[in-house]
Amino acid sequence: MQAPKQRQGRRRRGAGPGDRSNSLTGGSGDVKPEFMSGTSAQAVADTALSTAYPLPVLRNFSSGNGSKAQIIEILKVGVMYSITPTAVYQTIAAAFGTKNNAATAIGLATPDVFAFFKVQSSFTAAGTSAPQEVVHWQDLTDGAGNGILVATDNIYVQVSSAATGVANSIGWKILYRVYGASVMEYVGIVQGQQ
Repeated sequence: MQAPKQRQGRRRRGAGPGDRSNSLTGGSGDVKPEFMSGTSAQAVADTALSTAYPLPVLRNFSSGNGSKAQIIEILKVGVMYSITPTAVYQTIAAAFGTKNNAATAIGLATPDVFAFFKVQSSFTAAGTSAPQEVVHWQDLTDGAGNGILVATDNIYVQVSSAATGVANSIGWKILYRVYGASVMEYVGIVQGQQ
């Protein structure tokens, strides 16, 4: 005896086995993250200095790519400090944003900043310094694999410090993937990040 045929339901659009990559990447299909890295430094001790880094994506809206612009989706940001503060009140900070804040020291509350790191001296009650890690990572994903979309031409990395007496530098690394944004999505993101 033959088993009854089960009715095949229509597959919902976007429910196929490869559609997880489309939902994560806006249709670009680039689910494999890439790294972008650099070094940022102060020119003068204990000041703030922002440096621009161009993003590695194309900005054309051609019919060949479904009228989508490539933007980046930032997943993680890592920072390594050149020195660790060793005296009371010494601080070193690194800010990653979408706008050039030049020599104005910025922090986490600045609207265009998507990642911020700060290390400062820490002393025990006996007056000895406590060891601190000099490499820090921030995961910018939402738990479902979605990162922060950046549609500007550059990101800006700012190094600032106080009471260190030297020009400081940081090494940094950004884990990102390419995201395909529609024209309206692209314009909206750019306007919010400029």
